[in-house]
Parts: sequence; structure tokens; C-alpha cells
Amino acid sequence: MRIISIDFFRCLAVFAVIMIHTKPFMLDLFRDPSYRLPEYLFNQPPRFAVPFFFVTSGYFLAQKYAKAAVQSTVCLTYAKRLLFLLVAWSLIYLLLPSDWASLMKVGYVEHTLNKIRRLIDSPLLLFLEGGRVHLWFLSSLICGVVLLTLFSQGGHLRALVVCSTLLFVVGLLGSSYSLTPLGLHLPFYPRNGPFLSMICLTIGFLIYQNRQHIRLSPLQAGMIAAFGMALHVFETLVLWWAFAVPMVAHDFLIGSVVCAAGILLFALSSPDFGRKTGLHIPGQYTLGIYLSHLLFVDLLGPITPWLELHLWQILLPLMSFLLAYASTVVLSRWRWSKVLVS
Repeated sequence: MRIISIDFFRCLAVFAVIMIHTKPFMLDLFRDPSYRLPEYLFNQPPRFAVPFFFVTSGYFLAQKYAKAAVQSTVCLTYAKRLLFLLVAWSLIYLLLPSDWASLMKVGYVEHTLNKIRRLIDSPLLLFLEGGRVHLWFLSSLICGVVLLTLFSQGGHLRALVVCSTLLFVVGLLGSSYSLTPLGLHLPFYPRNGPFLSMICLTIGFLIYQNRQHIRLSPLQAGMIAAFGMALHVFETLVLWWAFAVPMVAHDFLIGSVVCAAGILLFALSSPDFGRKTGLHIPGQYTLGIYLSHLLFVDLLGPITPWLELHLWQILLPLMSFLLAYASTVVLSRWRWSKVLVS
């Protein structure tokens, strides 16, 4: 049985991801300093979205494991499904044009070959990100689920917490905190892999396992989410002020994970929240919207110069969302295409 409130927040989260990828009021378009605040607001607060997807995945994975005789069997099925989506959507993004300027200049064949060459030159990136950058989510989820299952199946929950925390710390020190005295300079980008997914999956997993003991009111859970968002903003300000880290340079921070956990707790404490808005309906199609939305961002992007620039900053993410939602609904109606969006 679906939880209305979780689907509602999934809808908000996937729209937040689309805003991040469409980059409203980005510096390249609006060099006036007065636009820096809108750029920040459309870029950083939405960073709760991917951690929220991971946290909810951990929650529902724990639910599946509670009903399964063998956790590894569920894990294998889950990982195979994610791997199929990673390969399928990588091929889709490789075969469909993404840079119209390049396409018009060199032609379709050379444009596609250039994308393939970039992936061949970085085989590790091929697995970590696939054929398009946002597909890192699938690869990261696979890594996190496999590691979580190894600990969970053996009953090593304390080791799971320690391992996920250490991975998260390494991920922070290798990304947003890399310019601090404790920063690490890693040969890869730690947004990929299990560094973020593992801690979020673990939090969701433990929330489900302790659901009988976690009795928070909606107000208490909402305060956790609000504290997480405030912490995220505080981190961006401190890193910018003390270490000159650009305020829109963060994929995840401590606060974004806390906020995501708080939103899940709020959703669980108010399972009917958001019903009257109707946003829980597109929230049921979140995976397909997430996977397909960049197709429409690419499609709509070239018309930007012919439109009113300020209004387009809002219309582009909204239209990309609506087109991705509509296409996902259509694809989900046939068995052969449903596997691409669910």
C-alpha cells in the first residue's frame, strides 16, 4: 500500500532535481550580483532531494527484507533491475542528441561517436555515471544496497552504522570539505559510489527497523527537517566565508542528509499529508521522471535565446517536469516500455 505523503515529497524532490539540472538564474546568464540569491535558492535547498530518494529506498528495502526468507535474493533482484535501467538509459542518452550545437556542427554520427569515446576513455566513469551524469544515482544505489545487505544479512548493524558513517565522512572531506585543513584530494568524485547512498540507505533502513520505537509528532519531525535545511545553509555559508568554496558547489552536505531523514519521518507521521494537492499522483512516477527528464531539458534548451529570459528560468524546469511526467505515464501503459520507467 502506497503512502500518500511519501509520494507527495517524492514529487517535490524530483522537481527539485530538475531545478538543479536546469540551473535557474545561473551565473553564466545573469552576471548581475543581485541574481546570486535566486541562483543559490534554486540550487542548494533542493539538494535534499537525492538524499531523500536514498533514505526512502533504505526504508522500503528494509520492509522487503523483513518479509523475505533470504535477503541476498532480494538484493540480487534489486541490483539486477537497477543495472538494467543503468544500461538501458545509458544507451538511450548515447543514441539521442544532447548537444544541439555540436550536432549541427559535426552531424549525428560524429556527435554520437564523441559521446562514446568519452565513456571509453573513462571506463570507471562508465559504471559510476553511465551514459549521462544523473544516472550516477542508479550506480550509487547499487553499491549502497549491496554493502548494506552484506552487513544486514550477517546481523552486523553496528558495523553497518560505522562503515556508512566513515564512507560519508570520506565523501564530505573529498568533496565540499576538500579545501578545509582536513580535506582529502581523491582521484574520483565521491558523490559517486556508496559515499552518500550508504549513509542515507542506512538511516532509512534503521528508521523502518525501529518504527515501533520512533514516535515523533509531525511538528517534531518537521523540526528535524527544518534543522537539517538550516544546517545545510549554515555549512554553505561557513565554507564560502572561511575557505572560499563557491556556495553553489555542493552536491551534498551534512545538513542535506539530516533534512532528508526529517522529511521521511514527517511523511511517516502524517501519512495522508499532501493528498488534497494531488501531487502524490505524479509522485508515483518519480523514477521514470528522474530518468527521462534530461531528454526534455536537452530538447527545450536551444529555444532559450528566443524567449523572455527571466520567465524561462521557471518555465524550463516546469515544462521539463510535465513532459517527463507525461512520457512516463504513457510508457508505463505497455509492458515492453514499462520496464524503462518503473
